[in-house]
Amino acid sequence: MAAYIVHFGKVRGSGLNLVSGSSFCSLNQRVGSGIHVKSNSGCRLMCALPSGKDPKSMTMDDWKQILAPEEYYVLREKGTERPGTGEYDKFYPEEGYFACRGCGNPLYSAQSKFNSGCGWPAMDKCYKNSVITESDMAFGMMRTEIMCAQCKGHLGHVFGGERFTETNERHCVNSLSIKYVADPLSEPLEEEKVLG
Repeated sequence: MAAYIVHFGKVRGSGLNLVSGSSFCSLNQRVGSGIHVKSNSGCRLMCALPSGKDPKSMTMDDWKQILAPEEYYVLREKGTERPGTGEYDKFYPEEGYFACRGCGNPLYSAQSKFNSGCGWPAMDKCYKNSVITESDMAFGMMRTEIMCAQCKGHLGHVFGGERFTETNERHCVNSLSIKYVADPLSEPLEEEKVLG
């Protein structure tokens, strides 16, 4: 098995280990904007942002350098993956969380995910201040877009009043916008609804 060194979000080098800060990890797989690694504490997402780069100051060209084309289409051009095709549509982990695929910002707990039958991953709440909303009048109808608060990457849309869960809120999220992280967060985060 080849080994790699991560530097500024790029994979390069040779040897037996993936270097992540001061710890050594074995490479599991490279996925678009992140590198999924296995360490002694399980799997986690390594964000591919250039070192020291603020996600809010990234240009479209910067994003093109680190995102796969289909991720760029969804996260930066506000595209939508076809229903029922996303890797997390029928995926219901008991632990861990979902992070923004663009910048690594924790967005949703595994416990917030539920089966709505809509064809996209559905969550009923997000981590506090992790998701922002904006009115979306595309396609001649009023919807509420949800975006990562850190990098403003498009996640999908949020709907209320459907009574699927106690929060009465459904975040309809593109799988290409998020990445599952099996490790627990280092500190528990409060969760909230985004609709009033």
